Amino acid sequence: MGVDEVCQLLAFVKRWLWVDWMIFTIHFMWGLTIILGFVRHQDQLPYPIVITVIVSFLVLVVPSCLRRYSRNLYLFAEIILSGGLCIALNFFFEGVRWQFIPIAFLIGYHSVERSYRWTGPLAILVIPAMPFLVGEAIGFDFEPIVVSDLIVYHFAAYALGFAFQLLSRMHKQGLIIQHQNQILEQYTSQVEEITLLEERNKMSKELHDTIGHTMTSLIMGMEMLRSKIPDAEASRLDMLLQMARQGLDESRGIFHKWAHNGYESTTTMESAFVELIGQFQVATGVSVKLRMYGAEYALSRSMKLTLYRCLQETLTNAVRHGKASQIQVGLYFEEALIRLQVEDNGEGNGTIEFGFGLQSMKERLEALQGRLSIHCMDEGGVTVICSLPAMQAVPSAGIRILIVDDQPIVRESLQLVLQNQQDLQVVGVAENGLLALDIIPKEKPDVVLLDVQMPVMDGAKTLQAIRERWPDMRVIMLTTFEETALAAETLGRGANGYLLKSVSPVELVEAIRVVHQGEALINHKIADVLFKEMRLQQEELNGLRQKQGRDCPYGLTERERGILASLVEGLRMKTIAEKIFLSEGTVRNCTTVIYAKLGVKNREEAVKKARDEGLTG
Repeated sequence: MGVDEVCQLLAFVKRWLWVDWMIFTIHFMWGLTIILGFVRHQDQLPYPIVITVIVSFLVLVVPSCLRRYSRNLYLFAEIILSGGLCIALNFFFEGVRWQFIPIAFLIGYHSVERSYRWTGPLAILVIPAMPFLVGEAIGFDFEPIVVSDLIVYHFAAYALGFAFQLLSRMHKQGLIIQHQNQILEQYTSQVEEITLLEERNKMSKELHDTIGHTMTSLIMGMEMLRSKIPDAEASRLDMLLQMARQGLDESRGIFHKWAHNGYESTTTMESAFVELIGQFQVATGVSVKLRMYGAEYALSRSMKLTLYRCLQETLTNAVRHGKASQIQVGLYFEEALIRLQVEDNGEGNGTIEFGFGLQSMKERLEALQGRLSIHCMDEGGVTVICSLPAMQAVPSAGIRILIVDDQPIVRESLQLVLQNQQDLQVVGVAENGLLALDIIPKEKPDVVLLDVQMPVMDGAKTLQAIRERWPDMRVIMLTTFEETALAAETLGRGANGYLLKSVSPVELVEAIRVVHQGEALINHKIADVLFKEMRLQQEELNGLRQKQGRDCPYGLTERERGILASLVEGLRMKTIAEKIFLSEGTVRNCTTVIYAKLGVKNREEAVKKARDEGLTG
């Protein structure tokens, strides 16, 4: 036996409960009694005591070793070896006819599922009756009443073992449920902690942008009023401005402290997963293996938290519902996709019910344009796949933004709101498109916020110039009113986004990030109006199609109706081809299509149908 096999045996024994130790003790004491009996009465043995002890030891050890590989193999070995030894004892010693009763109890205990169908008859009938049958054949005399008593006692021992097995199984299931409840309570607290952390980050972000935008607008408004108030009141206004700026700075500090407390966005996915899996293995004793595929690249905080939460929920479900003992986790960093794949060896079934945990995972992934898929394997176990589009985090330099608007208060307000974001950097402002075209080659912005209505050069002309000179630059159009025609026009000219100036700071910041990742975006109000107009246009188009269908109910095109008219006139295929300047093969193909649309089989039926229904004019 090698070192690995010894380690596996120790791991197998380590999982035993008190019930398993009791069964082992019964088996061991039975074998020890047999060996001691041989030593005590060795003068009655026809074989050397050493050989007898070795055989008895093998009868004791071999079934126990086979038990960790296969329960049926153990039962078969127990019946053959222990039963054979007990049968042999009946011919050498008197008063040993009851030696197989403890083994019958053990066999009944280990007969699970359908194995009792063959272990029961062997342990209750065959083994007790075998000495009588063999003895009768070779001249030994066993009283029939003794055999019947043996069968009754073996049946009672087997039944007690089987009943004890049922009680033991219930006890083990109770321990499993208790253990799972402990795991559930532990991970519920972790889920609550992460949920609170996410809500706190969300609140801090929204409060930061909302209060920052409001305070900035107040500061800008007071700055504009400075020139219109008397000098005597200017000092009071300066005091108010100072208080407003101080309050804004303090609010930013508080919000940043909230946002960075707890789960750090700088933590790599590998280190976060290793820590989570380590805690899970210590708490549950389940084997979890993590494999990383591809080089890890930077991800946004929301994507990290989503993947972290999905792994935590999946691990918990694998143990709680699937009773898994081994779990494999794979994290794939592909060019266009991040994929988290979790496979377990638990008790998978054909139907998956989306409870609160799975529904929460699905909503988290869909919020980031991701997807959740769950597959039950035929051989058992469940595979959970969480995928997200590879929208990588912005580099440390940030997204470079150019603001183009003719209103100074709008430019300054947008600049103050955006520069508070760590991943956004305002590299320039311009009051018209002409100035913007001069700034772009110098500052090389990633995203341009472009006003639609401006003097000198408006947004539409500026967009056209940008597309001609910098076709890959991202441009978001800003407007004051919901003008669907203008929105459709600018989007058609290559704008990557179209937003109202009244959009909240949170939506504006997220829009910039989404557009920078290569997506297109429009305000939901404008989108609703556009979709409504598209729906009306589709209805008009359907009306025209229905009208055309009424004019020609079989859906024949103008060319097909002309060919059908030529067929009615009796022209040959070659003549028709020369008439409409097509090849003869093309005309034959069109004729086949006409037959199919009319539901006829040949030329004669097509001509008859065309004349009867007046399809040619």
